[in-house]
Amino acid sequence: MLDVVGIGFTVLLDTVNSFAPAILAIRPGRPDPILYFYEDFLSVFDPAARERHGVYFTPVEVVRFMAGALNRAAGANLGLNGLRDPNLTILDPATGTGTFLLGVAERVRDEAAAAGGRGRADLELRDLAGRMFGLELLVGPYAVAHYRLHHTLRDPAGPGPRPALPRLGVYLADTLAEPGAAAPLGRLGFVSAGITEERRAADHIKAQQPILAIIGNPPYRRLEEGEDRTLVGQWMNALWDDLKRPVRDAGQGNQLNTFPELSVAFWRWAMWKIFEAEGAPQRGVVAYISNRKFLTGWPYAGLRQLMRNRFDRIEIIDLRGDLRRGPRAGIDRDMGVFDIQVGTAITIAIADGSRAGQPAEIHYLDSWAEGHFSRRAKLDWLESGAATGTLPNSIPVVREPLDDFRPRPFGNGEWPSLRECFAFSKSGMKSGNDSVFVDAHAAALAQKVDDFLQQSGLGGHDPALIQRLSYRPFDLRSFYNDLRLLNRPGPQMQRAWGAHNVGLYALPGGTSAGPAVWCHGLLPDYHAFRGSYGGYVFPLHDRRPASAGPNVSGALLAGLAGAYGVRVTAEEVFDAILCLLSAQSYTLRFAEDLEDVFPHVPFPADHAVFVRAAQLGARIRAVQTFDPAHPPGRLADPDFVRLSTAPTPGAGLEPSDPEGDRLTLCADGSGQVDGLPAALWSFEVSGYPVLERWLEGRANQPVDLALFDAFRDVCARIAEHIDLAAQADTILGEALGATLNRDALGIPAT
Repeated sequence: MLDVVGIGFTVLLDTVNSFAPAILAIRPGRPDPILYFYEDFLSVFDPAARERHGVYFTPVEVVRFMAGALNRAAGANLGLNGLRDPNLTILDPATGTGTFLLGVAERVRDEAAAAGGRGRADLELRDLAGRMFGLELLVGPYAVAHYRLHHTLRDPAGPGPRPALPRLGVYLADTLAEPGAAAPLGRLGFVSAGITEERRAADHIKAQQPILAIIGNPPYRRLEEGEDRTLVGQWMNALWDDLKRPVRDAGQGNQLNTFPELSVAFWRWAMWKIFEAEGAPQRGVVAYISNRKFLTGWPYAGLRQLMRNRFDRIEIIDLRGDLRRGPRAGIDRDMGVFDIQVGTAITIAIADGSRAGQPAEIHYLDSWAEGHFSRRAKLDWLESGAATGTLPNSIPVVREPLDDFRPRPFGNGEWPSLRECFAFSKSGMKSGNDSVFVDAHAAALAQKVDDFLQQSGLGGHDPALIQRLSYRPFDLRSFYNDLRLLNRPGPQMQRAWGAHNVGLYALPGGTSAGPAVWCHGLLPDYHAFRGSYGGYVFPLHDRRPASAGPNVSGALLAGLAGAYGVRVTAEEVFDAILCLLSAQSYTLRFAEDLEDVFPHVPFPADHAVFVRAAQLGARIRAVQTFDPAHPPGRLADPDFVRLSTAPTPGAGLEPSDPEGDRLTLCADGSGQVDGLPAALWSFEVSGYPVLERWLEGRANQPVDLALFDAFRDVCARIAEHIDLAAQADTILGEALGATLNRDALGIPAT
């Protein structure tokens, strides 16, 4: 054997023999060296393995709070003596370095010592060692977990000789693999006996050991194609099909492409363990901190339905911190409790039989609503509730089985959604190849399309198909409207839009700082709101022959007329919506609500406020749609965005970064612009920098009179929009003083 292994074994043996065990001694005020080595050094040394398995280390404040919540639920809901009860069996199915089990042990030790002294704490820790289990896939954290737990459960600081402990119930195993289905070990000789016993014990824990409490930080990562078989496995892949079926039955099967996620698999496994496995107790508590994505959205509706059906009480502490989505409206400092991009939530799911035959009570608590945005603030908040395992101010969530685990937004849904205000809405047109089918100049577009069609053997372009397009906010371009060639031509939307129309464009979720809607006067592009994430258009008119007329909901028109005692027109409602949702503070006031839904409209109860909103909205509409009858007033100011030096003839647009109120348009230093307010450059729509992107879309074009005038016109429109949004804010404030709810409008709850 040694001849085969060779010099590698000799080097390894010499390395181990030269290591001084004293290095591993824990010193007062210093971190555990083994834990530091694993959690800090290896997170840098091998981040790829950590990313592949979705493994992240849990802050101690999170662990203490969750151990406290488990302790409280075991006592209040299961009728036990909390974590100290000899009948409470505990499992961490993704134990990592044993952090959660360690948190449980420390709580048991401290409470037992306070109740009966250090000697009693020794006895209770020995009892805990026999009823606390962990499963871990990776050998590194598995070894560290054994070291940490053995060290804590023996409590070396306790009085007298330290007792020996039985073999701890932490096993090297794939939790999601079917019990008893492990592959053969092959030719491992004498080594295989220990591995076989480890597997047998782990399978017993998974399949037969009754578990009343499951706690942990399961791995969370969206699975790529094929990983549902390699990382989740065939057994779990079949088991979690009951989470997909309700989504398909609801006609939303196309939403399941984002469903495969490791934390979802661990939720399904936890329910299998408590309710379906051999000897399952049919009651218990699951305390997970996991990816918060499952709280909302169609992909996870089946999981939420099963949880509502299986548990009696579900408590959610939404820690937010989803950095991948970018900053929410007005909240640009939100951080997670982990050093990762994924937002998280703590969920305490309790099954105690108190609501047999009824869906679970859902209680939701939002870190944003409590004013906690930084990592430190959130951890301190959790620490403040660790002793009792509770935090105040949770909100009950009463919704349908497939609905979100969050309260209905905007006053629990008392205001109508933008989608409810209009009869028809669709996403915009998507070319699928903007570099060919879209251009700022019609002539350049015609040449690009000709080249493309000729290379494809499709002949030349049809001039009648070159049309103007609302490409982005304040950015009109030409596009080739050939329904055969476009990726998403949107024929139904194009028919509803017709030859002349205006429409509001908005996101179905994730609206950030700036206006919550944008009004376009030409057929809109798919990304017409913010340059990405798509969106939906809500036209003022529906031009389709079968439904020609106003597109504003008839029920809304009738409800407003009834509330005000006077007739209101579709145009007035359209413009009032535009005003209220363009108000400077709207997206800041309703940042939490806008995360997952369309904007909602707080129609004022006072008709006079409604009239002022409609009048101001008409002015905003004129500015945003380039209405030639209402040019921006700033164009008359000679000091506003003036050209102090002419561009070199033929010089292309290659702007510098602005310096104060100055911008240079050409790379050779010519084309200097003065009088450019800084607010114009910083104006954004949900993170989309309007003026910067307008210039980028015309890069290298000759800076002639037409280009400069178009640039100055856009600058003037941005300036006027900023002023109008500030005025709209005053009207929004008045509207919020007294709004019309669904009952007043005669609109049923959704």
